Amino acid sequence: MTEVYLPDDPGAWEMTSLDLSVPGQQNRSIWTGRRQIIGLPGAEVWAARISIVDITTEEQERAWRAFLLSLRGQQNWFRLPLPCNRHYGPKPLVNAATGDGYSLPLDGMAPSTRILRAGQFMTVPLPSGHWRTVGLTADLITNSSGQATAQFEPALNEVPADNAVVETGDPFIPVSNADAGFSLAYSQAVSGTELSLVENL
Repeated sequence: MTEVYLPDDPGAWEMTSLDLSVPGQQNRSIWTGRRQIIGLPGAEVWAARISIVDITTEEQERAWRAFLLSLRGQQNWFRLPLPCNRHYGPKPLVNAATGDGYSLPLDGMAPSTRILRAGQFMTVPLPSGHWRTVGLTADLITNSSGQATAQFEPALNEVPADNAVVETGDPFIPVSNADAGFSLAYSQAVSGTELSLVENL
């Protein structure tokens, strides 16, 4: 799979949905009716839909056609931007790559600072060359040494390398087209399309 790049045309598209599939096995007692859920950490998958609307000129459409063609159906991937974060100091580094899949020790940040708030995103580089996007479930607040442990969902599916740089300023989800191709719709010389996307793991 090869990375391709969204056209530099941010006003032409919008994300209309963001979904997280969290698989698990449910067992229910035939005697008590009680249920037990067995989770599958790391098997969660992000999905999204984007609309590309109001492409009004041939020059503008050429850039989008080139992008859509470069996806090669489901073969290639791109970075789907998420809301940007702004925080004081440098981006965090993975600290010793220990954790339980739902947490990750970090260092190299500004000391005694709230770096990110619960609900904000981070994108973690993985040794395989893939990226894993997570959402914080608690504020990320450093100690006096610039260290903190991030708590998040979904779980990491690999152990990150020590000192890997975590993307906290411009998080993204690596995605591929969920469909085998694309279709451009036209109305009064204005074109557009919708893409269903799935996390590129």
